[in-house]
Amino acid sequence: MTKADTDKPLNRPPLSSPKYGLAPRARIWVGAMVAAVLLIIGVGRYAFVRHTPVPRAEVKQGEDRRAAEAEANRKVEEAEKQRLAAEQERQARAAAEAEAKRKNEEAEQQRVAALRAADEGRKRADAEALARYTAMISQGKTESNAGAYDRAIADYNAAIRLDPKSALAFIGRGDAYTSKGDHDRALADYNEAIRLDPKSALALSDRGVAYANKGDYNRAIADFNEAIRLDPKSAHAFRNRGVVYAHKGDIDRAIADFNEAIRLDPKSALTFRNRGDAYTSKGDHDRALADYNEAVRLDPTRAGNR
Repeated sequence: MTKADTDKPLNRPPLSSPKYGLAPRARIWVGAMVAAVLLIIGVGRYAFVRHTPVPRAEVKQGEDRRAAEAEANRKVEEAEKQRLAAEQERQARAAAEAEAKRKNEEAEQQRVAALRAADEGRKRADAEALARYTAMISQGKTESNAGAYDRAIADYNAAIRLDPKSALAFIGRGDAYTSKGDHDRALADYNEAIRLDPKSALALSDRGVAYANKGDYNRAIADFNEAIRLDPKSAHAFRNRGVVYAHKGDIDRAIADFNEAIRLDPKSALTFRNRGDAYTSKGDHDRALADYNEAVRLDPTRAGNR
């Protein structure tokens, strides 16, 4: 093939040429038919895929499953809410209980502190009152021994105000009244002392002295007997009973009591003086003189005092 040949145009028949076998309209009609067939096939396939019916049982099972899952989820959420609410309530209750406990403990601490403070204050007050009471008793005894009976009585009055249940203060005041010769008041104080302390041998012995000073020797001896029963070592009771026996004229019993009193208290100048008087009453002047000498030796200033 030469270049001249290639440069020649191709002599092809037109599309409508019978050479191609179909007329233009026929070709159009065939194409339309093919498209329609393809369209019908495609739509049918789509409808088959999209509209194939699902069995009712499977639909129901799916719905039931979804409903069950939803109900289970709801119950889980509700249980969680209840748990959270219960936990919050528990925490609130625990916090309230802890606060109540804290307040109770604080109140108890305050109560204990108040009681301790009150107790300490009471102990301080009691100690101070006891110190003042002791001082008044001691001062009253000193004043009484010095013969300042009115001041002694004032001291014992103060002691009684500090301790109205002090048998010792009533005994001391009774002794001061006895020394003043006010035997009725002395007897009243001894009675109160015995009421406060029925087992006080000293109070009974001193009341015996008050009865003796009033001339009631039988009551006096009864009190001395009870005092000796309560305290067999009471030289005071033996000596005072001896004095009463001597006043009643029972010198031998008086000397026996003086002997026991001296055995219990060998340094009592007053008892030697009393026994000397008893020996004098019996006419035993030698023994009387010996007792008087011993009384002077023991206490020259008080040998002759009652």
